[in-house]
Amino acid sequence: MAHVAEAGEKFHQRLATEIRAAVADAGGKVRMAALEKMELTKSAVLEVLRLDTPVKRQFGRAKADLNIESHDAVFAVKKGEILFGYQPCATRDPRLFGATAGEHVGDRFVGEEGSKLRKLLQYVYWSNGRETENPSVDNKQCPGKNLVVLVGRLLLVEVFLRYDNFTADIAKGPTAPTVEFIGATKASSGPETA
Repeated sequence: MAHVAEAGEKFHQRLATEIRAAVADAGGKVRMAALEKMELTKSAVLEVLRLDTPVKRQFGRAKADLNIESHDAVFAVKKGEILFGYQPCATRDPRLFGATAGEHVGDRFVGEEGSKLRKLLQYVYWSNGRETENPSVDNKQCPGKNLVVLVGRLLLVEVFLRYDNFTADIAKGPTAPTVEFIGATKASSGPETA
């Protein structure tokens, strides 16, 4: 919630408008069909996971000889060698995400399927795999990946059905920020105001 809180009132209004419209179209109920219409909400959650991935460090043993490519070089890795990865190197790469790579841009992943914005999703690795891939028995991707994104989306939906905006004190912690809500403006429209 820290990044969403810091995004400010204009972004909050965009979220509230999108969420309330989708829920109204679904008969006033939060349903999966309504959630799928909330593109900005999903983008905001993915952007938070991109910036503050829950698992920043990973390691593993190469199962076969392979080459790992960076922007500038290719690294040969032999079978059995230990690899270490630090997620923010990829998820905050300014060559991929531009000058705003280290900032929360809530609508970064909003756009037509196949657009440049959507192609950036392949560089979001918070779940121990690309956001564009699915967990399977053949990879180490988090099997709860889709559930995490869903819960994040539901949290934003519940907040912005009830409130137009909110403010918070954010304290940086050793592993994650602490968010203390200090103010909220009750929803001026939508199903929660009835």
